[in-house]
Amino acid sequence: MDPLIFIIGYITPYIAFFTLILGLMYRVVRWLSIPVPFRLPVAPAPITYTGVLKGMSLDFFAFRSLLKGNKKLWIGGYVFHVALAITLISHIINVYFHELWAVIGYGWYEAVLYSGIFFLAALSFLLVRRIVLPNVRYISKLSDYIILILLITIVFLGVYMRSFGLVDVASVSEYMHSLLMFNPIPPPGNIWFLTHYVLAQILFIYIPFSKVSHLIGWILATTRNMRNITRWRRHVNPWDYPVEVITWDEYYQKFKDELEAIGPGGERR
Repeated sequence: MDPLIFIIGYITPYIAFFTLILGLMYRVVRWLSIPVPFRLPVAPAPITYTGVLKGMSLDFFAFRSLLKGNKKLWIGGYVFHVALAITLISHIINVYFHELWAVIGYGWYEAVLYSGIFFLAALSFLLVRRIVLPNVRYISKLSDYIILILLITIVFLGVYMRSFGLVDVASVSEYMHSLLMFNPIPPPGNIWFLTHYVLAQILFIYIPFSKVSHLIGWILATTRNMRNITRWRRHVNPWDYPVEVITWDEYYQKFKDELEAIGPGGERR
């Protein structure tokens, strides 16, 4: 077996997967360990857990906050995230439940193809917007362009393979099953699939160290998940540990005595 194929098919998939999982777990633990000095929900904030869940659900499924702020960006962002969700679901079905296509019908398979096209269009819109708009370009970093170009390349290869049937989905499913059982078999020797596969592994490794993991940060954000109950329940500051303090009179007396001990020439008496 070619050493490069061996590395791509047998080693790097586990590196990418465990980097993704362990990296996200590390970020969650780190975020949860940060003390919250005061309660700061975004007004108007709900006062019940049901209200918090309802508000977060609307923001999660409808991007309500983004819709209020920028409708053009909302269209591109919403199409991007919906297409991403459809792509992830279709990949899970393709890889682990390939026989399910016979049940749900290949009409859904065609819908997935069109969602990939919309996915690609949304990513292109976000990239062009970041380049064209001066205010967005000013705050953009190199990493913002890298992740968009990486996603565009991955999605383009996926749509291209799906459109022209350049890869045998059954063989890919068998290969992925072997990875899941920790008994990998040689991956399909298709250059289009291997390129798509390697770029996806790079994306997996990159996610925990980038903005792409913002969903977890959004869920854990205290401005979103806290109730507005500051009027009747005191929020205990976890940083409010006991410290040595003195009263104003003690502070004043301390420096008064020091000033009286200094003579007119600035020398101590």
